Amino acid sequence: MILTDILEVLYAPTRVFKRVIENPKYLGVLLILLLFLGAQVAFQYSQFSKTFTEQTAPTIDQFPQVINSTLWQTSPDASVSDSIDVYNYSIYVASLGSPVNPLSYFSIFGNTSLQIDATDTDSFSAALGNYFDVNCGPGGFQNLSLTVKIVEPQQVPQSANLTLYTLSDTDFFRQDITPYLSDTATLDEWNNLTITVGPAAPDWTSNGNANWSNVTSIQLDFEFPADSNPTVRVGGLFFHGQYVTPIEASGVLFLLQFLQVYGLQFIITWFLLTGLIYLLFRAFKSTVVWKPLFIAVGFALLVLVIRGLLFLAITPALPTTYYPYDLSFGVRFDTYGTLFYPAEAVGTLTAQSQAAYNSIEAMSATFKAAAAIIFVAIYVWLGALATTVIGSVKPEFSMVKRVLISAVGIGATILLLLLLVGFA
Repeated sequence: MILTDILEVLYAPTRVFKRVIENPKYLGVLLILLLFLGAQVAFQYSQFSKTFTEQTAPTIDQFPQVINSTLWQTSPDASVSDSIDVYNYSIYVASLGSPVNPLSYFSIFGNTSLQIDATDTDSFSAALGNYFDVNCGPGGFQNLSLTVKIVEPQQVPQSANLTLYTLSDTDFFRQDITPYLSDTATLDEWNNLTITVGPAAPDWTSNGNANWSNVTSIQLDFEFPADSNPTVRVGGLFFHGQYVTPIEASGVLFLLQFLQVYGLQFIITWFLLTGLIYLLFRAFKSTVVWKPLFIAVGFALLVLVIRGLLFLAITPALPTTYYPYDLSFGVRFDTYGTLFYPAEAVGTLTAQSQAAYNSIEAMSATFKAAAAIIFVAIYVWLGALATTVIGSVKPEFSMVKRVLISAVGIGATILLLLLLVGFA
């Protein structure tokens, strides 16, 4: 009988609402809630199975630690310290608030940079030992980003080498990075180097039993044309280029989070819509019993299950997307529960990440258009069902009054959901 009542919402709503109001029971709504959770979790699983986010080593919150001078060692003629000359790059973090709020941005490299000073020499080195345990092998990290500023002398280095050690001092990979620092126009400017790593990466020489699966330490070597008092600053250093889905990263906990979020959304929607209709009844000086109205509105929310199933059906139109590390922290849900990055924050991204954003937006346009159409259609349908519920509770109300109460209730519910949950 309960299953029949649920199905009749789709094709005989007047009959089923009359029956539900005469004999209100919670079991039917609880079954609808379970169906809603199943549809929404399935949709999000499908959506996030096509969503890859870039991982970093270390994690972004540890970026400042990598360039902390206390962790570095130098050759005898050099020393390290912390400089207030910072490579400033702030990214938008959705969990911190609105993209128009400056407090929603996080400076990922902290408040200092690493300064390497040498005295009366033409060459020196600095190393970060046994800090990493990074897999740059197949399926691992594919890039190393290094931000460097040549402060003194006002000459480009004669040679510069980057060495990656793997487990021991005799097992390492080395690359000549002099070409990255050979432009005199970038002296005393931050140079952003992105260097390919891994078995397929070119320009690396290996020594001993170097293994890309176990990169543990990094060393920088600089040589200038003549003796001087060189100063070099490092503003950022991290591995990236490994992409995984949030489901791979968090597993079952990720899906449990959606059970909580969508369970809360359903319950809030149920109470809000019923409460608003109830208050509008009172505004029209009409009495109504809460429970029958509450149960009938719960049955009307079956259309939210249909929405979840339709969203699941259109996920084949969703492309596989790859979010760079600096973009992924700003990804949030739009009104329809689909992923997006706010346009207001795009201007703070690097040119490379802006290009990735534009590509994602272009590829996702069809899916988002379909989601918007489904969203509008479902809430129009819900409005029609709410009108039927109102007529079943108060048959003496005119159709105009029924539609007015339904429209105000639905509109206010959507607005309150956006404020309380973030999507409707």
